[in-house]
Amino acid sequence: MIIRHMQGTFGTLDGEQLRLDTGLNIIYAPNESGKSTWCAFLRAMLYGIDTSQRARAGFVPDKQKYAPWSGKPMAGELELEQGGKCITIRRWTETPGAPLRGFSAVYTGTDIPVPGLTATDAGEQLTGVSAEVFARSAFIGQGGLVVTGTPELEKRISAIVTSGEEASSYTEADAQLRAWLRRRRSGRHGALPELEGRITEVEEQLHRLERNAQEQAACAAELRQTDAELQTVTEQMNAARQRQRRAALSSMGEEKSNLRTLEQTLEQARRDAAARRTALEQTHFGVQTPDEAGETAERDAQRAEALADTAAHGGKPYFWIAALVLSALCAVLGYLVAQPLYYAAIALAVLAVVLLVAANNGKKRAQQAAAALGELLRSYGAQDADGIYYQAEVHRAAYRACAAAMQAEQKAAAALEDAREHQCETHERLLQSLDFESGTGEAAALYQRRSALESVCTRLRTQQAQLTGAALAIGDPMALKSEHAQLLEQRDALERQYAAIALAIETLGRADAELQSRFSPQLAQKAADYMDYLTDGRYDELVLARDLSAKARSIDDPTPRDTAYLSAGTADLLYLSVRLALCELTCPADDPCPLVLDDTLVNFDDARAGRAMALFREIAQHRQVILFTCHERDCPAQA
Repeated sequence: MIIRHMQGTFGTLDGEQLRLDTGLNIIYAPNESGKSTWCAFLRAMLYGIDTSQRARAGFVPDKQKYAPWSGKPMAGELELEQGGKCITIRRWTETPGAPLRGFSAVYTGTDIPVPGLTATDAGEQLTGVSAEVFARSAFIGQGGLVVTGTPELEKRISAIVTSGEEASSYTEADAQLRAWLRRRRSGRHGALPELEGRITEVEEQLHRLERNAQEQAACAAELRQTDAELQTVTEQMNAARQRQRRAALSSMGEEKSNLRTLEQTLEQARRDAAARRTALEQTHFGVQTPDEAGETAERDAQRAEALADTAAHGGKPYFWIAALVLSALCAVLGYLVAQPLYYAAIALAVLAVVLLVAANNGKKRAQQAAAALGELLRSYGAQDADGIYYQAEVHRAAYRACAAAMQAEQKAAAALEDAREHQCETHERLLQSLDFESGTGEAAALYQRRSALESVCTRLRTQQAQLTGAALAIGDPMALKSEHAQLLEQRDALERQYAAIALAIETLGRADAELQSRFSPQLAQKAADYMDYLTDGRYDELVLARDLSAKARSIDDPTPRDTAYLSAGTADLLYLSVRLALCELTCPADDPCPLVLDDTLVNFDDARAGRAMALFREIAQHRQVILFTCHERDCPAQA
């Protein structure tokens, strides 16, 4: 394939044209003159622009990086020659978000479309390799000498080694198998850990259901036992209540009968006391005490005796007679004896008169005393003073009888009061005994026992309901067992798949190692040949890793060195050798695609740059080489 002409509106390009020829094409231009833009334009015209790329830190996608500075839509035209036929490829922008999406491929100078060329596969059909393989072999962009392995490159290598189709690569297959393996198990993630976790959950649910069933059975057994005991206690409580009611009624009847008897006794005692008091009041002394009555009777008896004596002796004429005799005697004596006796006789006469007066007064007093004595004795209903004493004794007997009756009344009243208090106490006790809930009787104790048993039954029924709800929340045992069996089957299947995939990865690794052992030495040897030529024999051995990272050994160093230990120019030369080897081995040899280099020799010294140019001229004998450079040394014709 030969690139003949390019024209584009692309980045800094605004309709500029570039004509190329067969063999080695050296495009010399200073920096910032668009060399890298022409390289990117060529790749975009062949493979298009990936519009799915997004800008990120340190990376600008091509659709933004090469947007035309002129503001025009991105567009371009590429004329090439392949298989003796000239083809013109045009790309243009139909929508701003999809640059170069418009596409046409016609035979140059005609409107006849080229069969099999489309916007997506034109580059691969023309170059014989995919965009990724082209970018890592025949297309060496500025600063892009370092080459890395890709699935597309691996596919190409595999096809070369096996002469098969480029359908798969080890990396892709290994990545796919490992992805399948990770989907099944990756540490604590993946289908197997999730399945095992679910199996553990289901087993835990089944264990919980089993424990729940055991707890429900124990709860039901305890509930039956408690219900039976509750029924027995209820029957005992009802019987105790009946007994306590009968005992209470009997006790209350006895109390009422006793109260009626005591009330009748008190009423009789009151009547007796009233009669005794009436009899006492009817006595001469009334309600006086026996001592008071005795004193009164003593005084009245003495008075009666005094009155009786006065009445008996106060009215007799003894004093009169004695006075008259005495006065007569005094007169005779005075007359007969002597004058002095006469005066005595007068005195006696006066005395007699006095006595006479006194005697008269005594009579009156006797009469009065007799009247008073009669009145006093009549008041006692007595005949004499002894009758008064008798009345006092009668009063004493009546007083004692009244006092005894009153004491009997008091005793009867006290007994009635005691009985009433006892009745109140009995009623209180009976009420407590009839309080079948909080009392102190047998029925209350049984009621409390029944309440405790009812609480236990309620708790057990609540526990049963909670256990039933918990079991329903856990799930259907049959469904869980069925799910558990299915999960075990799925786990066994996944484990078999996991083992098979692990075996496939191992087998694929061995197969890839076999392919690498067949291709890597060939690639490494080809690259070492280029390295040996470019360094004029200083580096004669090159070691390639599976990811295409390279090491080189100089003739005076026994150990191959990584690029980190090499100079920048030597490292670029090393990867240029790998690139050229890849281009030769991976790109089709029939009608080969161009080799595009953008300032590839920037870090080479003059000697190595000269040898590289000589190598490019040799390659240009069978492949078009397009070299963009900013060094005049790379342009012998201009020099």
